[in-house]
Formats: sequence, C-alpha cells, structure tokens
Amino acid sequence: MMSPLFSFWKKVFLFILFEAIEAQNFSDGNSVDPDLLLDLEQFLQKHGYPVEPHEIMTDDGYLVTIFRIPHGQNGTGVNTKPILMMHGLTGTAYNFLFNEYFNKSIATYFADHGYDVWLGNTRGNTYGRKHVKLDPNKSKFWKFSWHEIGLHDLPSIIDYILEITGRKNLYYIGHSQGGTIFYVLASLKPEYQKKFAQVSLMAPGGLMGHFNNSFFNGLAKNHRRLYRIAVNANFLELPPSWFNLTNFLTNLCIGTIMENTCKRIFITMYGEHSGEYDERIFPMLINTLTSSSVMQALHYAQNIDSGRFRQWDFGKKKNMEIYGQIEPPDYPVEKIEVPVAIYYSSSDIMAFPEDEEEMCRRLKNCIKYKMANPNWNHFNFLLSKNPIQDLYKPLMEYMETFEIS
Repeated sequence: MMSPLFSFWKKVFLFILFEAIEAQNFSDGNSVDPDLLLDLEQFLQKHGYPVEPHEIMTDDGYLVTIFRIPHGQNGTGVNTKPILMMHGLTGTAYNFLFNEYFNKSIATYFADHGYDVWLGNTRGNTYGRKHVKLDPNKSKFWKFSWHEIGLHDLPSIIDYILEITGRKNLYYIGHSQGGTIFYVLASLKPEYQKKFAQVSLMAPGGLMGHFNNSFFNGLAKNHRRLYRIAVNANFLELPPSWFNLTNFLTNLCIGTIMENTCKRIFITMYGEHSGEYDERIFPMLINTLTSSSVMQALHYAQNIDSGRFRQWDFGKKKNMEIYGQIEPPDYPVEKIEVPVAIYYSSSDIMAFPEDEEEMCRRLKNCIKYKMANPNWNHFNFLLSKNPIQDLYKPLMEYMETFEIS
C-alpha cells in the first residue's frame, strides 16, 4: 500500500508535470527588477530609511545580527518607543520589509509613526550562522529547536535592546514562530514578562489540537522516524548548506515555463488564495530564503501529533531523566499575564483559528482579532495588498493603549 507521504509527492510531481505541459505563459525575456534582489540594508537605504546592524551574543554562544531602524523617513535621532519584531520559521528580519516594495511594510510604518524598530533574527538563519565555538557546517551547531530560541535568543535580544535604549520594557510583534518563542520565554522565564509593555502576535504557533493539514499531519505521525534519519545522516540543517535552494528555485521558477506553477504552489502552501498577494514580489521571496534546524520543524510535528503545546519529546527513558516524567511537560501558558493581542484568520492552514481562540482563553490577559477577509492566510500578515487599514492601524491603536516605561 502506498504511504500517505509517497502519495502526496506523487501528486505534486504529476501536478507540476501537467502544469508544465499546459502552461501558456512563457518568459518575455524581461530581467528581474534589481530592487527585488537587494539585501536588507540596501533595501532600507534605497527606500530612505536609516538602518543599523547590531550583533548580539546569546548566553549559549550563538552570534546573531539584528537590525535597528531608529526613525522614519522624515525623522531624526532616535524614536522613543522601542518595538521588537520577530519572524517565523524559515524566516528572517527581511520578512517585515516585504510589503515595502509595493506599499508600506510593517517595519517602516511603525518607524514613521514614532517607533524605534528592531528587527530580530534567530540562530541558524542568514543572520545567525555564527557561534563562539561551534561550526555551522557541523550538526552540533544545529541541535536546537524553537525552545532554545525562546529561552536563549529572545531574552538576549530583549536585554540588549533595553540596555541600548535605557528602557524597562518594549513592545513586541511576533509572526508565527515569533509567537511560539514568546510563549516559551514568558511561560518558563516569568521574570521576563515585565519587559514586555504589550505583545501582538500574528498567526502565532502554539496549541495544535485542531491542526488539520493532510501533508503536515502525515509528516507529524512520522516525526520519530524522521528525527532518527536526520541524526543518523548527520543532517540537521534544513535545507543543507551544500544545497543552494535559492539558486535552484531561481533557475526553476524565475523566467521559465514553471514560473506560474511555482507561484501557485507557494500561494496554496499557506491557505486559500486570498487575493492579497502580489505575485510580482515572488523573486524577493526566493532571494530571502534561509535555513533552519530540522528540530524546529520536528518540534512542531511533535506537537501536531500529540495535540499539545509542550517541550521536546526525547522518548520515555530520556524524558524521565530530563523532565522526571514519561511525557514532556506542557508550556504553562496560563501563567502569562502580559497583555496579548492575537491576530488570526479563517483560512490559515498553519495556525488554525480554533487553536488561536483556545490559546487566547488560556492566557490571563488576551484579546483576539479575526481578520475580516475570510480567505486571509498565514503569509498575508507579511504580504497583503491592503496592510495599513486591515492590520497595521488596528494593531497600533490597541498597542498604544499600553505605555512604555
């Protein structure tokens, strides 16, 4: 009998084959707009914004570069309200700039409205491939999940920002995994809760009891086998450094017969086609792809399989050694008292609305905001044609009911 995973990839292959055969739109020979291929600093500078790179060291030795936009296009000096934005799985700080190409990104919108914007990065991505001792080309560098990012990267970044700004707390925006790591930190290191004035989470990863995505459910049920394969193959970086995914997808998808198919696959990966996504930005999405740890994805897979939001499952024997119990403990999110706003959507197939609503009920001080467009999906929080009215304004209005100290 064919496994669900084999069946899925067979369907993907046939879909790509038929699309290639039926494709009507060939490349017209136009080159990609160079603005879509700029690095983060070049992109901000071209759009009239100051940018400062800051390298921080986590308490376990990872070196991560974060970026500061101290003021808006027409400002000077440093804005008075620090805000940290943290990306999702397989993302970088660049995620919060995507919309600037056509409209206004969330990072520059806040910089123009008086915020001292800090764009965070995490270990393993483009801006976090260094360690004081570990080699990123060795598997030991990649033995981490979002658990370690929440316990080490996020507090190190927060402490650095507060030291530089002289503030006692800051505002926080997290997308997807950026929400997960907030839950980890605030629940396991409650002393950090006082360092958040208010938290806004866009499609945050957390509870997964209602997760219903056939492809990822298939992977989740095989998470133990996949982890053993990755460890035995010495393969914990995803994608591995020897495989240049950006070059591969550029050659496959940009200016070729496969371009429309690639765009369609990308759109449907995150939910229904909402009509919010402008396909012309596709080369930028490919150009900013990055690596992550296999364990980050498999930690989500474990939680999908268990239906729980809990720490890494090492197996019964090692769980007893580490946790003192057979099953890994749940993250005690009920202890989180920080004012949290959860922004979520009906058609998100990565963060299901029922789980977002349940998480909000468990948090002590939470409001929820469901996006008006019923087809809004997981990536529309970063790639919407109408971000200001639909997202930025309501998010900022609620945020500003809480004051920085």
